[in-house]
Amino acid sequence: MAIFMASTKSVSRGQGQNAVAAAAYRAGDKLLDEDKEHGKTHDYEKRSGVLSADIILPTALAGGDIGRAKLWNMAERNETRKNSRVAREWLVALPHELSEPDRKALAHDFARTLADRYQVIADCAIHIPTDKEIERGASPLNFHAHILLTTRTATIDDDGKIYLTKDKADSEISDDDRRKKGLPRMSAEIKTVRELWEHTANKVLEAKGHQLIDSRSYKSQGIDLVPQIKMGKDATHMERKGIPTEKGAFNRQITQSNELVWNKHLNDNQKTNAKADRTISDLRESKLFIVPAVPEPN
Repeated sequence: MAIFMASTKSVSRGQGQNAVAAAAYRAGDKLLDEDKEHGKTHDYEKRSGVLSADIILPTALAGGDIGRAKLWNMAERNETRKNSRVAREWLVALPHELSEPDRKALAHDFARTLADRYQVIADCAIHIPTDKEIERGASPLNFHAHILLTTRTATIDDDGKIYLTKDKADSEISDDDRRKKGLPRMSAEIKTVRELWEHTANKVLEAKGHQLIDSRSYKSQGIDLVPQIKMGKDATHMERKGIPTEKGAFNRQITQSNELVWNKHLNDNQKTNAKADRTISDLRESKLFIVPAVPEPN
């Protein structure tokens, strides 16, 4: 069954992060940071697990072109403060039920939706779990996309040259400034984008005949699942080596309990759907459920 995951975080100088380095790592690319004082080459070309990495432009910039190195060096130059946010990342889980081309098309569709929503440029990297990650306990179905967005809006000049403006994207301004523009708080915006990913992914899942995902918490869905406890580095390392721990045993008990709850939830849903089907069938037979006739053309 496909899982829902859509989370966001900023790439910030205040955390010692750099947009060029972040883009190179996610894309498995080799990029030169052109900063005169601290610039260096970030080389991740040998990194495994990167299926593809593509620059996604907003619809308004269709026909333009910009390279990864140029884009993220520009993003760095446009920020002057020591604690500036230089990029924003959205991480989404790609449904393993879909084929590789369908997962890529879905990720690109969502990246373009974000680019259009904020009038920014997106850098979409699709990852698969590597053999080493699977050996350490990662799921072999953990397909996901890292979508890096510029924090400033993008435009194109008469010569077809793309550049970033001085205007911050709506996703990066304060709640006070958002209120002045008639926008909701950023917490509400994040919830909206999570729902947007749900709807975007579900259109494809439904068309392919797969089970849909849900952006709501289990509690909001009325599913009484218990969250697992945090393992910590030492316990996780021991478990990956096959050494049982108390925390690991406790989480395994939670997993078993949650499976029972989840199976009951699915069973209840099936009963509800079957009851609805019977009700519709009865209404059709009694002619109380009438399908409106197709209107005649003028």
